[in-house]
Amino acid sequence: MNSPDNNKYDLVLDDAIERHADMVYRICMTITGNVEDAKDAFQETFLRLVRNKDKIVSEEHLKAWLIRVASNCAKTTVASTWNRTTQGMEEETVGEEKIYEQKENDLLIELQKLPKKYSMALYLYYYEEYSVREISELLHKKENSIKTLLARGRKLLRKNLEEGGSNDVI
Repeated sequence: MNSPDNNKYDLVLDDAIERHADMVYRICMTITGNVEDAKDAFQETFLRLVRNKDKIVSEEHLKAWLIRVASNCAKTTVASTWNRTTQGMEEETVGEEKIYEQKENDLLIELQKLPKKYSMALYLYYYEEYSVREISELLHKKENSIKTLLARGRKLLRKNLEEGGSNDVI
C-alpha cells in the first residue's frame, strides 16, 4: 500500500515529467540524432530521476540535474557497442513523429548535424534560455569556452544552412 509520502512523490514526479519532457527529449535528440536512441535515453533519464528523486532540492536543481543526466544518458547510448556496430534508421524514423512545429524540427535536425560540443551549447542557450554562465556550470567549461562554442556553432550552422540546409529556419 502506498503511503501519503509516496503519493506526494508520485505527483511531484508526474509534474516534473510533464514540465520537462520536451526539454529532455530535445537534448536526447540533439545528441543521439535519431528517434529510437533518443527515446531510450529519455526513458533512462526519468528512470534515474525516480531512483534519485529524494536528492533533488529545488526546481532549478531539478532542471540542471535533468539536463546533465539526459546529456550523459544520450552520450552513453551513442557510445554503446550496439550503436557503433549497427546502422540506424534515422531517415525513416524522424519522419514518423511530428513532435515540434516544422521550423523548430528543421532547426533541431540542423543542430544535430553539428559537432556535439556546438549543438549542446546552442541548444541550451537558445532553446532552454540558459545564460553563458549557467551553461558553463552545466557543462563544466569556462565561460569564454562557451562563448567560443556559441560563436563557432552559429557560424557553422549558418554556413550549413546556406549550403543546402533549410534556409528559412533562421
